[in-house]
Amino acid sequence: MQDLNSLKIFKDVVSAGGYSAAHRKTGQSRATLSRHVSELEERLGSRLIERSTRSFKLTEQGQILYQRCVEIFDQLDDALITLEGMQKEPSGHIRIAIPPSLLHFHDFSREIIRYMGEFPKVSIQIEVTNRQVDIQHEGFDFVIRARSKLDYPLDFVPVILAKMQMCIVVHPMWKNSITAEFEQTLNSIPAIVWKGQFDHSQWSFLDKQNKAVHYKVIPKLIVDDMQMMRQAALNQLGLIMIPKIYVQEDVASGQLILIQHHDLFIPESLVHVVHLGHKGMRPAVRHLLNWLKDVTVSLR
Repeated sequence: MQDLNSLKIFKDVVSAGGYSAAHRKTGQSRATLSRHVSELEERLGSRLIERSTRSFKLTEQGQILYQRCVEIFDQLDDALITLEGMQKEPSGHIRIAIPPSLLHFHDFSREIIRYMGEFPKVSIQIEVTNRQVDIQHEGFDFVIRARSKLDYPLDFVPVILAKMQMCIVVHPMWKNSITAEFEQTLNSIPAIVWKGQFDHSQWSFLDKQNKAVHYKVIPKLIVDDMQMMRQAALNQLGLIMIPKIYVQEDVASGQLILIQHHDLFIPESLVHVVHLGHKGMRPAVRHLLNWLKDVTVSLR
């Protein structure tokens, strides 16, 4: 129980952004808060927070522990709400955003429609968009996204729903440009590049030691729509790096061919929900989030 209390205090300190803010928020003294965090660090044998007079920053270990603490205490909150009989039939309006590729290619549209059929007191507004919406200032309850890294600020809570395997494919017309030298292949065929990636002129991979490896590509088309990327590849425009589920039928039929490197792999794309935490979350929003976590989404 003492460990659980220390974990709760650690989460509260990080969520507040420091010991002084956590003291004002929880009423516990700074000395008590600091002691619990120090004892937790000693017990784990890892520094969790980098402290200085001017900054408050989590270490890598601290970031991992904080995210797990948020998930654990959110789950506890859900359990208490259920046990206390407070989880009545959900009602109210929910506003979410989702990219068109995720909505149309997978089960999200079907599941959301099925949810509304089972819970008719809920109304949902969906913005289908690829733009980076501002969850807090635009009034969204949550956003569904897909990316390889969940590098969000501390006040954002990402929840992974599924993982998508990535692949590189090209039209068979380019088969004479595919060589045993992987880098040469990437440099000799134009690429259709996802707009949201950091550097449009390179693709990133991981080796067997999980070390990042980067190769240059020739961006011929930069776009933020998976369907257009697929169509561009089918029309012989060049290489695409894309979730395998989008092109698996094209590969099976021979319309596109896979390009692989036996010693490298592409980081998975993590399909996830992003929200601002459970505190103050309306019951209907919490209910829909739990529904999406529980349903089977065919992304593998």
